[in-house]
Amino acid sequence: MKIFIYEEMSIMHFNFDHLAITVSDLEKSVGFYRDILGFRVLGKLVQDNGNFVIVYLDMGDKVLELFNFSEKGKYLATQNDKDMGIKHFAFKVKSVDQTFKYLREKGVEFTMEPTNAEGGVRIAFFKDPDNILIEIIEGELNLEKY
Repeated sequence: MKIFIYEEMSIMHFNFDHLAITVSDLEKSVGFYRDILGFRVLGKLVQDNGNFVIVYLDMGDKVLELFNFSEKGKYLATQNDKDMGIKHFAFKVKSVDQTFKYLREKGVEFTMEPTNAEGGVRIAFFKDPDNILIEIIEGELNLEKY
């Protein structure tokens, strides 16, 4: 019996679990995500004789993994939206404006101040200590049929 992909997908269930980011300065990044964004540190794993450390942070119902290597790699992120690859990740907030004010007071660098965006949402963008782009979004996105 041949099973089509949509039937196979009903058997499997994909649920987003975690996001991993390689950071240049583990303590600085842990401080940012813990002390500014409020994520609780779950613990760490130390691998490769201490040359590779992963710190796990609780983002609510998902986990953020911060990778740190003693031998540093190169920076891969791009600021050009037309380039291929991951652009940013986002957090839903109750108020973009209040969150913006709080983060700005903490010295967080914004690349886009709060603005009303297509789809009926309010958004803003800021950077983490390694210039990873993070969005905050308020409201429910109204989409066109695909």
